[in-house]
Amino acid sequence: PYCLVIGGGQGGIMLGARLRQLGVPAIIIEKNARAGDSWRNRYRSLVLHDPVWYDHLPYIPFPENWPVFTPKDKMGDWLEMYARVMELNYWVATKCVSAAYDEAEKAWTVIVDRVGQRITLKPKHIVLATGAYGPPRQISLPGAEAFKGEILHSSQYSSGEKFRGKRVAVIGAASSGHDVSVDLWEAGAMVTMVQRSPTTVVKSDTLMEVGFEIFSEKALARGITTDKADMIVASTPFALVPKGQRALYDIIRERDADFYKRLSDSGFALDFGEDETGLLMKAYRTGSGFY
Repeated sequence: PYCLVIGGGQGGIMLGARLRQLGVPAIIIEKNARAGDSWRNRYRSLVLHDPVWYDHLPYIPFPENWPVFTPKDKMGDWLEMYARVMELNYWVATKCVSAAYDEAEKAWTVIVDRVGQRITLKPKHIVLATGAYGPPRQISLPGAEAFKGEILHSSQYSSGEKFRGKRVAVIGAASSGHDVSVDLWEAGAMVTMVQRSPTTVVKSDTLMEVGFEIFSEKALARGITTDKADMIVASTPFALVPKGQRALYDIIRERDADFYKRLSDSGFALDFGEDETGLLMKAYRTGSGFY
């Protein structure tokens, strides 16, 4: 292919669709067994935290009856359907083994393992669409080897059913920590969530009405389509984003002052980022510490 896309989640799939419409020969390789498995393999209760108007894929928008917050399996099925309908050259169960660039040929030599078979590809370009935040962050707990219970990362957690009636400690009080804690509690576990550092918390309704207002039904009514909103966001110089976010969170703190007071009074440690720029800048900088 002219371009090899390594990683077949939503980013790799959308890029593959754009390249196909431009007539650029491309192959997308994905380590999982099916398109969409990067969502299906997560914990049972996971739903997207972004509203549907923010999540449209190019060429095939979600239908009007699509939920505002998409369940993870539904998202996985949509990505699988999308890859098939858009006729993408999508290789599942395929991993990149090695890649080397030849300066003379101005091309890459890439060896991939496709369902146990080694294949050599010679693309001109490689795109790494392997996710924004990297591998799971494990913590080292002294004496963990003597613990008789189960220790697992949230990326390995699926459901709270097997923990019914058991005492469970969830280390971390951001998005995954809250989602897993609620799922465990609903399954009948006795849960203690341990907060190690302050968390930026924003109410979902507030985030949709203030933070994501440009991606909403109200914006559509004003003629701001998802494509137009994308262009507005993408054309904003990144150096200006922190200033805008700081002003936004001044509004959010005032709007939800009573909520934040009650949260702080309960003993929950709150912050709005190192420079008061809130959730979005935390997402950009570390991908953690917000809910």
